[in-house]
This record gives sequence, C-alpha cells and structure tokens, in this order.
Amino acid sequence: MGLRPRISAVKRAKRKSSNLNRRLNKPQSCHRNATHIRAAAAATSVSDKLETLKNLIPSHKPETKPEQLFQETADYIVLLKTQVLVLQKLIDFYGSSQNQDNSNSV
Repeated sequence: MGLRPRISAVKRAKRKSSNLNRRLNKPQSCHRNATHIRAAAAATSVSDKLETLKNLIPSHKPETKPEQLFQETADYIVLLKTQVLVLQKLIDFYGSSQNQDNSNSV
C-alpha cells in the first residue's frame, strides 16, 4: 500500500481557502463580461430586428418610428388574416361545388 506524505492542517486550510477564493472570484468577472456582451448583442439584435420588420411590412415611409412600425405591423397582420379568411370561404364555396361535380361524373 502506498504511503501519502502528510500535509499539515495549516497547508490544507490555505489550499481550501485559495481554491474557494478562485472559484468565487472567477464567475463574477465572467458574469460581468457576459452581461456586457449580452447587452451589446441585444442592442444590435433589436435594431436588426426592427430593420427586418421594416422590410417585411409594405410601407411607403423610409423613416418610421418603432411605435408607428408596430402599429403598421398590427394592421398588416389583420389584413393578412382577413385575406386568409376570404380565401378559405372561397375554397369552401367553390370547393364544395367542385366535389359535387366530380362525384356526379363518376
């Protein structure tokens, strides 16, 4: 059986406290850097997302404030939902007569 050298209690206490200090200090600095990076990325991503939204919504104004852009987006969504509803009703109306014609010819 192997013999391990004895380490004094003082050395063990120092080792534990230094390891504990390293573990406690490291995440704090990483957390600050990560928060700063996330904040910068969020600012960039918000402006990118607003620009993408401007490209999706048909608008005649080159400079639109975010509040106005959100209102135009909501109006456009309502318009698209209405178009889908009308097209579904047309399919229901003409689709049902097409199905009757096909069943009579068979």
